[in-house]
Amino acid sequence: MEYQSPLENVDEDGYTQLDFSSHNLTRRSVVSEKGPCAASPYWRPITVTLGILCLLMLVIAVVLGTMAGFKAVEFLG
Repeated sequence: MEYQSPLENVDEDGYTQLDFSSHNLTRRSVVSEKGPCAASPYWRPITVTLGILCLLMLVIAVVLGTMAGFKAVEFLG
């Protein structure tokens, strides 16, 4: 990529113009220094278990809330 002076990249309002065209750039894959599996294998089951517990608590809260709502309507009605 050739160097352009800062004045060549500025439009008439003073904003910088970006050039997104690729000029003979080759893509290369990024390889982690820690290997192909950088995350600890223990985090995935822990995360899934906590997610399931959160969903279970949400379902229980909704069910109990609707049951309490029905009982309040029966009590008032």
